[in-house]
Amino acid sequence: MTSKPQAPRRYGRAPFATVVVHGGPGAPGSMAPVAQVLGARLGVLEPWQTARTVSGQVQELSDQIDAWASPPVALVGHSWGAWLVLLVAGEHPEKVRQVVLVGSGPFQVRYAAEVYRHRRKRLTRSQWQEFVEIEHRLADPLSRTPPSALRRLGELAEIADSYELLPHPPAEAETDTATFRSVWTEADEMRKSGALVRALRHVKAPIVVLHGTADPHPLQGVVEPLRRAGVDPRVIVLERCGHEPWWERYARDSFFVELQKELTRS
Repeated sequence: MTSKPQAPRRYGRAPFATVVVHGGPGAPGSMAPVAQVLGARLGVLEPWQTARTVSGQVQELSDQIDAWASPPVALVGHSWGAWLVLLVAGEHPEKVRQVVLVGSGPFQVRYAAEVYRHRRKRLTRSQWQEFVEIEHRLADPLSRTPPSALRRLGELAEIADSYELLPHPPAEAETDTATFRSVWTEADEMRKSGALVRALRHVKAPIVVLHGTADPHPLQGVVEPLRRAGVDPRVIVLERCGHEPWWERYARDSFFVELQKELTRS
């Protein structure tokens, strides 16, 4: 480590042995409510990743664990963050005692089309057209896409990916379209090439999968690749729950009960 990484937010008291990792990439802040609840019983860190490559974000999170946490830690990753914590656990097994995947995206491209089919059904025609247009702009390296476009994409995804949300404020952090474009392009290529699945074989820590029945990201696309990689995850299915369980009206309480149970078990 050549320089000290950006300090994460802290919740609860030391030792800080639980680390929550945002989705995105390039859109941090959504996991703050999870960190706040867990901080009532545990020492929790909420780091933000700013590096613009996958390997850069892996190293950044590893450095944040070294600088601010008390390893080995429990890594709780949401969406893209679920992929990131698995990559960190595979490369730095000595730093990770447990991995919790919340609303993970599928690890193989053959499952990814299902996400789009679900979202298209759940959005209105105009919303879907807007969603696709923003995705195309973000995928174009020559497009000067403003941060507001990434925020809007997140808003549309939240509509499509939820069951019934409680009223809640938006995430605090500023979005970064350059980080989203570069990191997600690389991560998606890892999924297409099979590199992401190969990386799963290096994870030694026990894995817990928390997944909503109404999450468009297919649970099968998470669990089956893990099992084929020799990993037998503990799977907890949340009924009437979408992609962000902590905001779901019918699943919020059970989500926190199950999450805290697994973290204290470890």
